Amino acid sequence: MGAILGLLLVVHVAGGWYFAGRIASDALAATPGTMTPAFDDAQVVSVARDRITLRRGVDAAANFEAPASYGLTWAGGTGHVGPAVVNPDGTVTRPLDVVTGKAPKAGQGAAIERAYYVGDPSTTLGLKTRTVTIAGAPAWFVPGLKPSVRTVAIFVHSQNGTRMDGLRFVQSAHRAGLPALLISYRNDTGAPADPSGRLQYVATEWRDLDAAVAWAQGQGMKRVVLAGQSMGGAVVAAFLEHSSRRGVVTAVLLDCPMLSLPQMVSNGAGSALPGGLPVPGSIIWVAERIAAVRYDVDWSAVDYLDDTSWLTVPALVLHGTADPTVPVATSEQLRDAKSGLVKLVEFPKALHAESWNFDMYRWDGEVVGFLRPRAR
Repeated sequence: MGAILGLLLVVHVAGGWYFAGRIASDALAATPGTMTPAFDDAQVVSVARDRITLRRGVDAAANFEAPASYGLTWAGGTGHVGPAVVNPDGTVTRPLDVVTGKAPKAGQGAAIERAYYVGDPSTTLGLKTRTVTIAGAPAWFVPGLKPSVRTVAIFVHSQNGTRMDGLRFVQSAHRAGLPALLISYRNDTGAPADPSGRLQYVATEWRDLDAAVAWAQGQGMKRVVLAGQSMGGAVVAAFLEHSSRRGVVTAVLLDCPMLSLPQMVSNGAGSALPGGLPVPGSIIWVAERIAAVRYDVDWSAVDYLDDTSWLTVPALVLHGTADPTVPVATSEQLRDAKSGLVKLVEFPKALHAESWNFDMYRWDGEVVGFLRPRAR
């Protein structure tokens, strides 16, 4: 019996140490996104008028075969591609609209861009844009159509994402009559690094949003609508929990919000072993305890679903039903806890942070309808 208990102890310590490292690499590693893509998601097979056929690249994601719309970039140009038709040989054919440069040629590498729009709001959306610096990090400010509007919409991007992820939001905010601010935060490209060298899963990142709200107030803005995508949703939640400026927030928009690090870890562990088998819960418990010591993770402080008292204003939540990273059940949990404040809109079959890509017109309609009454 003693030998068996000893073996179980070794397995749990070894497994816990390994999966604590996985928590660090998957959730806490600072690998900031870049505005300059690597062309390794796909390889061009052929281009025929308004159709492009692509072969899976070395860094292809789940959206390679998705029936959704994306940006496509290659050396010498950018474009937009529509829903994929999967061919018998595993390639996909998509509608192609060349936006800049010349159409790609067979053999070229290409990047599939979830952000769809590539560049800044001025070059991609034709909107007047000012690049500003907030807390040492670059941001884009897009004025509204009416100077009298004193409510600003601020967008916070996802884990290791970029400001380009918010271009779809700024387009909707502009149509709704709101000025918009797309911020960067610590560990982003061009922004100061966190002293730890890691993402802090919003334990510190919310302070950069706080600085952005202060900047907006300095520009004469009286009210704020906060929008967060994926981990950006947790940044918004942390701001609402901790900031002395939270009183200026009149509404919140969350896109596939990653509101609980413990739940994200549990979800990822559900198929982390060979063959898609789940990691035993006891090993995950040990991994979390080890991560708390190795990486200074306060698990209670990074779970915004355990206590939802931070949400006191109306919220629109958008979430894809096929999200493999943050299950839609987490947004359903927020809706059920705050049924009087939260409107949850689910997008069938949409992947993580891709509800817009799967149904851009419905996404835009929901966001514009939510924002327009707040343009005052």
